[in-house]
Amino acid sequence: FMACEDKKDEISPLIGTWEISNLGEYANANCSGALDYTGWAFAQAFGFKITMVIMEDGTGTMTMIFGDEIEEEAPLTWDDSKSQICIMGDCLSYKIDGDSFTIDEPEEAFCSDDNGEETNHDTQSTCETSGNTWNEASCSQMEFTKK
Repeated sequence: FMACEDKKDEISPLIGTWEISNLGEYANANCSGALDYTGWAFAQAFGFKITMVIMEDGTGTMTMIFGDEIEEEAPLTWDDSKSQICIMGDCLSYKIDGDSFTIDEPEEAFCSDDNGEETNHDTQSTCETSGNTWNEASCSQMEFTKK
């Protein structure tokens, strides 16, 4: 007898439990240039953790922990064919390499008030004239390691 293996029966290497293992900020907002990891040490000192549990059925959960408290638990979906993980509808591409994967997360420039809430000002001048803070566009990279 010969056994034929169906391609769709292959288990994705993404299935499992992953924990954030590094966090960097790119030099450029278009996710290029050198990565600066200084914020990661700061985040670790405060007990910042992100765990992703990725299930075979294309779903999963992302949990963010800050210190001893669960700050946020969000459902996720993933698609191997697109190399994407979608958290609350926000889809980001991942690159997997053995027991780790990375996600680049670009963020558009925005204006925030004293409470850290985003305002509707769409230029730096209108934002700052209103006494708010302009946040430049940026891009960060998260690295996750399989547990």
